[in-house]
Amino acid sequence: MGVSSWFFSSQTLVGEKMKENPVQDAGYLMAKMRRLVTPCFLIATIVYLAFSLHYFTTGMGGAMLLSITLVPIAYVMYVLNSLATGELLYPRLGLKLNMAIAALYIAICVFSLIYMRVEFEELIYLRAGFFNLPDKIVAVMMLGLVLEYTRREHIVLLYLLLFLMLYSVYGWVFPGIFGHPGVSWTRVITSSSVEIKLGLFGTYAQTGVGVIAAFFMFLGIAQGFGVQESIVRTFVGVLGKRRTLIPQTAVVTSMAISTCSGSGAANAAITGQYTIPLMKRAGFPPVYAGAVEASASLGGLLMPPVMAIAGFLMADFMGVTYFEVIARGYAPALIFYVIIAGSVYLFTTRFVRKEKSGSDLAALKLIERVSRVDVVNTVIFFTFIVVLIYLMGVLWYDASRAALDIAIGFFITVSIIRMYLHPGTISDKIKEWGRCLLRAVESFAAVTAPLILLLAMLGVMINLFVVSGWMLKLMGVMVGIGEFHVLALIGMGFLIGVFLGLGIPPSACYIISAVIVIPPMTKFGINPWIAHFFLFFIAVISEYSPPTSLVAAVASRISGGSFMKTMMVTLEISLPFFFLTFAIFNWDILLLEPGLKQMGAIGALSVGCLTAAVAIHGRIFENKAHDLPSRLVVLLVALFILFYPRGILSEAALIPALAMIVFVIRRSQKISSSL
Repeated sequence: MGVSSWFFSSQTLVGEKMKENPVQDAGYLMAKMRRLVTPCFLIATIVYLAFSLHYFTTGMGGAMLLSITLVPIAYVMYVLNSLATGELLYPRLGLKLNMAIAALYIAICVFSLIYMRVEFEELIYLRAGFFNLPDKIVAVMMLGLVLEYTRREHIVLLYLLLFLMLYSVYGWVFPGIFGHPGVSWTRVITSSSVEIKLGLFGTYAQTGVGVIAAFFMFLGIAQGFGVQESIVRTFVGVLGKRRTLIPQTAVVTSMAISTCSGSGAANAAITGQYTIPLMKRAGFPPVYAGAVEASASLGGLLMPPVMAIAGFLMADFMGVTYFEVIARGYAPALIFYVIIAGSVYLFTTRFVRKEKSGSDLAALKLIERVSRVDVVNTVIFFTFIVVLIYLMGVLWYDASRAALDIAIGFFITVSIIRMYLHPGTISDKIKEWGRCLLRAVESFAAVTAPLILLLAMLGVMINLFVVSGWMLKLMGVMVGIGEFHVLALIGMGFLIGVFLGLGIPPSACYIISAVIVIPPMTKFGINPWIAHFFLFFIAVISEYSPPTSLVAAVASRISGGSFMKTMMVTLEISLPFFFLTFAIFNWDILLLEPGLKQMGAIGALSVGCLTAAVAIHGRIFENKAHDLPSRLVVLLVALFILFYPRGILSEAALIPALAMIVFVIRRSQKISSSL
C-alpha cells in the first residue's frame, strides 16, 4: 500500500470511529498529516542542501543551472513547511483537498525542475525567443506558482505584478508618455520564466541560491543549536541585574543578534521574548516596551555581515564584492544603535524611577541564570563572525565560499561543544545533537524557501518593468525632475521609496526603487554608493512606517500592547534615523572611504544624530511653553552638524552639541524624578 493510500484509508477508519466528535477527528487528521508531511519536508530540505553544497564546493553548472534547480525545490519546501506547521494552503477546502493541491504543486515543481535541467542548453542557446509548446507549458506552470505564492504572502506585490502584465500587453490603452504598442502574452510569460536569464530564474534568484543561502546556513546552525538564545541570555544576565540598564538589554542583544538575523521581525521574535517582559517589570508600559524592542530589532536589516538581502543585491548592482558593501554598512549601523541607545535611555529616565534590589528582580525569575554553555556559545559565535570578516576582507574569499567555510566550522565546533557539555549518557548526548541538527535544518529551510521565492517574484517584476518599457519611461520622468533640481530628484526618490514601503517588504522596496531612481541619480553626479545606501535606508524605514510593520506586529504581540501605538512609538524612537538618511549626501565620506576618515564621520554623525534624539525625546523645562522652544534650539544645532557643508564650523559645533546632550539628559532625569 502506498503512503497516500495508507494515509487516506487510515483517515476513513478513524472517521468511522469518531463521527460523533468532529473536533477531535479534525485534530487527529491534522496530526496524521504532520506526521506524513514532516519527513517529506526534511527530505526536500536535504536535497536542497545537497545541490547547494555541490555548487558551493565545485561551482559546476553555474548559477543559472542552480537557479532552475533550487527555485522549484524552494517552492516544495514552502508548501511542505506550511503543512508541517499546521497551516493549510486553503483552509476552506478541507484537509484532503489541500493535500491533493499540495501534491499537484509538488508534482509541477518536480516536473519543471527535471524538464528545465534536461533542456537547459536548448533553452539558452537554441530555442531562446522561439520556445516550443512544452516550454510554454512549463513557463505557465512555474509563473502561476510564483503568482500564487505572491497572493498568499505579498498581496500588494501581486496587484503590482498583475498591473504590469496588463500594462505590458495592453500598453496602447495608456495615454501620453506611458503608452506603447504592447507585447504578446506569450512574450510576457516566457520572458518571466523559461528565458532563465530574466524573470523568476534570473539575477535575483541566482544571487539568492548562489550567495545568500550560504549565509543562511550559518544562521540555521545558530538557531538550531540554540546559540542565538545563548547570546540573548548572556547579555540579559549581565545587563539585567541593574534596573536602569534593563532597557539597554534590548539594544545590546538586538545588536548582537542582528549580525546574523538579516530580519527585523526575526530579531524581535528572538530577543523580545526575553527583553520585553523585563522592561515591563522595570516600569515600561507595554506599548513602549514593545516599541523599544521593535526599534532595536530594525538593526537586523542594517548590521553586517548579514544586511538583509538588500546588501547582497547592492553588491550585485554595483558589481563589487559583498565585503565592500559590509565595510561601508558597519558605519550607519553603529550610528543607528547610538541613536536607539540614547533614545531608550531618555525613556528610561521617564519610566524607571527607583532602583530596586537585585533580590527583587531575581524573585521575578525573568532573568535566567547564565550557564557555561551560554557563555561558550556566545564566544564561539562572535569568534566566527570575526573569522568571516577576516576571510572576506583580508584573504579576499568569495562571499559564498567564506560563508560556507564558517558554517562548516561553526557546525563542527558547536556540535563538539553540545556533545561535551550536555549532561547524561552517550546516548543522551547523541539524541540531543540529533535534535539540534533537526532544528538547524528546519530553521534553514523556513528562512531560505520564502527568501528564494521572494527573489524569484521580484525577478518577474523587474522583467516586466523592462519588457513593457515602463522602466525607461519612469527613468525619463526622473531625469526631467533632476534637470529641474537635484534636490527635487532626491525628494522624489524618497517619496517613491516611502510609497512603495507602505505595502511591500524592505528588500522589494529597495530593489524596485533602485532600478528606477539610481540611474537618474548617478546621471546628475550623485555617487552610486550614496544613491544605493540612500534608497536602502528608505527601505529600512518602510519596515516600521504605517500602515503595516511586521516588526511592530511581532513586538506588540509579545508585549500585549496596541499594534498601531507600538508602530507609532517605534517610528518616534527611530526618527533621528531619517536625518541620517539625508545627511549621507553631505557626509559622503561615511560611505566612500572606509577606514580612519570613516571613523571621524561616524563620530560626527553620531553626535549630530544623538543631539537630535535628545531634542526629540528629552525634557529641558517642565513648562511646555519654555520646553519646546528650548529643544528646538538643540534640534537646530543637530541639523547644523548634519547638513551644513563639512568644515571647521560644523566640526566646531560638535563641542556645544556634546554639552547639550549631557545637559538635556540631566534635565530629563531631574524632571522625571520630580514627577
